[in-house]
Amino acid sequence: MTVKQKIQSLGGKFFSVEFIKRDGTTRLMLCRVGVTKYLKGGKRTVGNDIQVVFDIHKMQYRSFRYDSVIKINKEKV
Repeated sequence: MTVKQKIQSLGGKFFSVEFIKRDGTTRLMLCRVGVTKYLKGGKRTVGNDIQVVFDIHKMQYRSFRYDSVIKINKEKV
């Protein structure tokens, strides 16, 4: 199962994801897909290899690359 399929199988539930940021540091984030409450309009400008999520702790939208994911819900990918 790919990272994208695993995220889609969660059905919009909260999940944790650990990934490597562009600067090389590791980040752990509690997030959710499908949140539209805080959208302000505009167009999506990210590619198909990037997942946009809503970070629960920062209350902002964030994104990460599928190929940088290390763990989803404490399970190695």
